[in-house]
Amino acid sequence: MKRILRTGLAIALLLILLFAIYSIVPRVRYIETSYGQSLKKSDVLPPNFQDELRGFVRDTASRMQSAMILHEGNIIFEEGDTKKLINCHSARKSILSLLFGIAQDKGLLRLDETLAELGIDESKTPLTPQEKTATIRDLLMCKSGIFLAAEAEHDWAKNRRAQRGKYQAGEFFFYNNFDFNILGVILEQKTKMSIGEFMETYLAKPLGMQEFRAANVVYNSPWPVPRKTDSDHPVYWIYMSARDFAKIGVLINNKGKWGNKQVVSSNWLTESIHTQTLFSEEVANFYQPYDAFAYSWWLEKDTKTIWADGYGGQFLCIDSTNNLVVLQRNFTGNSLLSSGLFLRDKNRDNNPKSDLLHLYQRTLQQIVKAGL
Repeated sequence: MKRILRTGLAIALLLILLFAIYSIVPRVRYIETSYGQSLKKSDVLPPNFQDELRGFVRDTASRMQSAMILHEGNIIFEEGDTKKLINCHSARKSILSLLFGIAQDKGLLRLDETLAELGIDESKTPLTPQEKTATIRDLLMCKSGIFLAAEAEHDWAKNRRAQRGKYQAGEFFFYNNFDFNILGVILEQKTKMSIGEFMETYLAKPLGMQEFRAANVVYNSPWPVPRKTDSDHPVYWIYMSARDFAKIGVLINNKGKWGNKQVVSSNWLTESIHTQTLFSEEVANFYQPYDAFAYSWWLEKDTKTIWADGYGGQFLCIDSTNNLVVLQRNFTGNSLLSSGLFLRDKNRDNNPKSDLLHLYQRTLQQIVKAGL
């Protein structure tokens, strides 16, 4: 009997040890790329002003763990661990918009292709003929007219979902993960590459990203948890460092050009950041500070800024008028343990965009004051 108990205890301890090891294994491994290139730094901001910004970031450490500000493509402020790989969450959608631009530039797809033409459907909840008229362009604008549950959607999406068939494709804006998850499927179908492979080849390498690799794109939940919907189409997550994320903003300010290479056409950027939906006052209040939506980019009309926005405090603010890029990152986990600790944080949803707006507005004042 004692031998059985000892054996059982040994097995239990072994299982606990294996689970403990598994819980700390990173989902995405940090490996510097062979093609990475550092952004240049500039000291245009006075030291006392940088100290002011640094103090502000540290005071908001539970919401803004790293931050960067770039002017004319040069780093003028950097705080926190800007090398750490962090899930972009919904900011992935704006990055995917760039990938669609690159794919269109290469003649791999057309924005007017419909789901019917692409053969996109659902096995358990088949799409209707009306829903299949949605085009790639409709999906990029969040106007597919498809109101089905999707992987990784927020509770507020469930509460705001319209009745199926109520709106035609292109009629009604609904920020629905279904559209974005389908876009990932379409990109892979049309390019014959995974999202990570396409992004590494045609975005990360040309920009000299320092941490991004194809393996940084993870499908479904990063952890073995039950699926929450019957959708056939998986969610995908993009893990990036802050300094690689910053290069996305610089690329847009450079009108799609990096060095001597046109990575994505200026025509695509003009089209993709053009207002497609101007929000009503009620909707604008819900999505503050944004008042419009483009091809998977948020727009703030007063400041003429372009935003990528992700859960947990993943914000990228691009001011092309003043050639500024301001971003913040907040670590939401890269292992079962660190993800669990983030989810236990009562302040995890307290990531106001006002923090980044403060950095942006104070820096803009300083830039204008210095006549830069």
